[in-house]
Amino acid sequence: MIKRLTVLLLAAVAVTGCSSPSQTFEIDNPGDTPLTLRIDGNELPIAAHASRPVKLKPGEHHLQTPALGDVRFIVYARGKGGLINPTLGEYVIASAIYVTDEDKLTHFGAPGNHIELGGVGFDGPYSTTHALFIDQAWTFGVREPFPDEQTVAHVDESGGRISTKIFTAADFIAYAEANAGQPGAYRRQQPAGYQPPHYTLEAAPTTLPPLDPVFEAHAGPLRELYARYLTATTADAQLQLQQEALQAQMAFTAATASLGSRLPVEANTAYNTFVHTRGTLMGSAALVVP
Repeated sequence: MIKRLTVLLLAAVAVTGCSSPSQTFEIDNPGDTPLTLRIDGNELPIAAHASRPVKLKPGEHHLQTPALGDVRFIVYARGKGGLINPTLGEYVIASAIYVTDEDKLTHFGAPGNHIELGGVGFDGPYSTTHALFIDQAWTFGVREPFPDEQTVAHVDESGGRISTKIFTAADFIAYAEANAGQPGAYRRQQPAGYQPPHYTLEAAPTTLPPLDPVFEAHAGPLRELYARYLTATTADAQLQLQQEALQAQMAFTAATASLGSRLPVEANTAYNTFVHTRGTLMGSAALVVP
């Protein structure tokens, strides 16, 4: 179900500021009890159902919690920050269409995915994640409301825009029930309410996914650059590798562009998985590393 909302248009003044190598992450605690963690030895308490920001520079860092132990991670240059999820809780990223007039909704499709939370299904423009680091890809943060209206300076000829919000699982359930006009619908299916599942922390893979030998013959530079990227702990080294990886990806694409037509579907699916995985990993703001 897509939320259909209205945009109010008012003039606004753009404000720009100086860029910083540091990235801002929001540490979130979706639980009912306070949480204390350490990053690089600095103690950071977070109240129940609350979050707090932390700025981290590119390079190696260490996060410690009683549940996760000592976690080594690297923050990468040019990232956009995001959410730090020390409980490995489930989060939902939801989209909503904002339009100036109802008739503008015809300019937008109706993307839909099926997700499940505690065995209860939801269909709509939603995705879930329980990663320790969730890259910033939303308009409204986990502790910001999803507004009924937005005030913006400009809307293109479509007459609207799609905005996104990241929710804790519990908050998303309440949002979905309100959107559907069905308060209490979740508990009617799960009388005990939402029970957070237990997930195990996973580090970034040390190698990229396998490829058909025809494609693999051209993948060596990308694999080598990725391996080096996992150990790059300075902004300069990271930026250099990002540039080299861009050139290597272009060369890989050119070399393999005409090869897929002679290969089975499985080989082309593996190719797409390889490209998507490499792009996601090397575009991440932070990765847990071995």
